[in-house]
Formats: sequence, C-alpha cells, structure tokens
Amino acid sequence: MHYKKLILLGAIMFQGLCGFGESTNQNTLETYLKRLEQDDSFFTRIPKKIIWLSGAPGAGKGTNTQTIIENAHLYKEPVVVSSLLKTPEMREKINKGILIDDEVVVKVLFAELQKPIYQQGIVIDGFPRKEGQAKCIEWLYQNLKARNLNPQFSVITLMVSEEESVKRQLHRGQLAQQQANGKEEVRATDLDPELVRNRYKTFMKETYSALQLLEKKIPFVTIDASGSFDEVKQQVLDALHTLKLM
Repeated sequence: MHYKKLILLGAIMFQGLCGFGESTNQNTLETYLKRLEQDDSFFTRIPKKIIWLSGAPGAGKGTNTQTIIENAHLYKEPVVVSSLLKTPEMREKINKGILIDDEVVVKVLFAELQKPIYQQGIVIDGFPRKEGQAKCIEWLYQNLKARNLNPQFSVITLMVSEEESVKRQLHRGQLAQQQANGKEEVRATDLDPELVRNRYKTFMKETYSALQLLEKKIPFVTIDASGSFDEVKQQVLDALHTLKLM
C-alpha cells in the first residue's frame, strides 16, 4: 500500500483511538498531526531505535535503566517524561489551570525527540501511562514504517506483585526520609501504605492495561523484577538479546 494511504489511515486511527474528541481541545491535535504528516523531516528526525521503558512502582526502572542504555548503545540518559512536564512552561500552564492531558504530553514528547542528540537511540521512561498514549506510540510506529524508515521500537516492562511493590515503595520512602534528615520533603506516596497501594492499583488499571495494547504490535518483553539485583539484571540482558538490541 502506498505510504500516503497508510498515513491517512494512521491519522484516522489516531483520531478514533487516542481519545482526542470534541471534548478535548477540539481539532488542535488533529491540526498538529496533519502538519506533521506534511513534514517528512519530522519523521526522519525521530530516533529509529526507541525503548519504551515502563514498570510497576518499585519495580526498579531507575536501577536498570543504565544497564539498558549501555548494552543497547543508546543515548547516555533516558528521556523521563515526567521531567519534561516540570519545565517553567509546563508549570505556567498548570498555574493557568490548563489541563496537562494526553495532547500536551504527546506534543512535548515529540518535540523533545526531534533533538539530534537522540539519533543513536533512546530510552523513554514513563510513557505510555494511559491508553491514548499507547495508541500514539502505535501511530508513530506505523507512520515511520510507512516511510520505510525502519523503526526499531521495543517495550520493556518491569513487573512485581502488589505486596512486593508496597514493600519496596515504603522502604524507599524510609530511606529517603532518613537521608533528607528533615531538610527536604519526602513524597507522601512513598510513606503511606494506603497511598502506595493505590499507586500500584492505578498503574495496573491504567498503565499496564494501556501497555497490553502494544504487546502484539511492537516487540514487547515483560520482566519479573521481584528477584535480586543480579537476577533482574540478567533478565534485562536476556530481554535485550531477545529484542535484538545488543
């Protein structure tokens, strides 16, 4: 099929699946996407090698990120999506009461990925979090394929049980509290058993469900991260081999 037809198909899929309807800043994201579809250089600037890294709270994303970067020969630091949303510009939007919805997140992330420093490949930490965002990854993947740009996307998800997640989060909070020594505020979500449990449940309900949408569409590996550091590291290395990233 001619790539222009695939692009049109991708836009239709995005509108129908990503949840950006009339109630969500009508037509703004559609306009943004249509402009991108006319600009092949946008897609050529997107890194072709992207690992979308996700994980349950306390599963060890931060602990294992460097192993992934070094062995998959990616840019030296991950793109942490939550950090992109802490810029002065984003804070100004929040202060004005502007909703930081999927549309805003996607635009910020796509703009970040245009930077030349990421051309060798990148780990993206914390995206997708919701179903619409997962379908945006599929949209991008299909558009890159339509242009014969050979995207090498992979999803790596680190998982632990609810009880293990709660235990690790509370332990992390206790350590942070000791190190802060009253000088810095420790996140309440790392100190309150009910809050950390709710955090895990939210991950399973929203993020993990969203990730499942990608499992049969993009190379996808789930890692049991409940073991020791060395055990999990070996699983990460095995996953990189399976995904042909080493």
